[in-house]
Amino acid sequence: MKALICYNPKSGKQKVGKNLSYIKKRLSSKYSEIDIYTTTGPKSIIPYLKENAKNYDLILISGGDGTLNEAITGIMGQESRPVISYIPGGTCNDVGSMLHLKKKIRKAMDLTLNGEVVSMDVGMANDKYFAYVIGAGKFIDISYVTPHHLKKHLGKIAYFIYGAKELNSKRKYHLSFEFDGIKREGNYYVFLGMNSDHISGFYIFRKKHIKLNDGLINLTLIPADGLASFPKLISFMLRGEHAFFKYGIENYTVSNAFVKSSEPIDFNVDGELAFVTDECNIKVLREEIKIIVPKKIKERYF
Repeated sequence: MKALICYNPKSGKQKVGKNLSYIKKRLSSKYSEIDIYTTTGPKSIIPYLKENAKNYDLILISGGDGTLNEAITGIMGQESRPVISYIPGGTCNDVGSMLHLKKKIRKAMDLTLNGEVVSMDVGMANDKYFAYVIGAGKFIDISYVTPHHLKKHLGKIAYFIYGAKELNSKRKYHLSFEFDGIKREGNYYVFLGMNSDHISGFYIFRKKHIKLNDGLINLTLIPADGLASFPKLISFMLRGEHAFFKYGIENYTVSNAFVKSSEPIDFNVDGELAFVTDECNIKVLREEIKIIVPKKIKERYF
């Protein structure tokens, strides 16, 4: 059995880098060979995993959701894919929070060695993979335009502070959608495709029971006449689906969708800019990766 430790030294408090000896010792109880890969910059992990992931039974990843996205991208093209153990190390860590993964190293290693292995869906937007969200429109770029030092010191509050700049913009997007025989067209501020119940630390779906291995995502469309003020945005983020009817927000459960814009726009996946285009094909690849989670999370989401 062979394991790879892969971590982003610039993410969060860099706990993995400071505890490599302990992590290797814990892993050695189950894995006879242990390698280490330190990311050197954005997307550096992708080519490494495309070349080497097939040689491992486990990949232990530490970083933000962007690092997890890069790891998934690196292993998706291979028939034999290692199990992922994910130690959240970023600011909000939507995936880590949703799956109740552990940031403290001792607890993270307990979970890595004794947790439940589950098969989870992966989304695909054109040629880009995503673990939990794709989106476009106002505020959707907040996670990567907000300065790192603000996110580090203020957490998700930094998104609101920096996102206030968007309030002066009345920018809306003319979008058309096709899915499951349904066609929608109009002016929208935001659209989200989510395989998650929350985003940027805020719960969007509270009553709706989300499953992460059913081959489906929630397509949420926010009309341009719905959220025109900051108080309404706050209400949407804090109240989630309870605000849908009040503000005319549309939500559909789909396995695939086609999005067309009247002009090229930024598409964001897992908190990072993916591409700029006027057309996007979205589909869900069912149960394509294996990840370690607590038992109670397996019962809730899988």
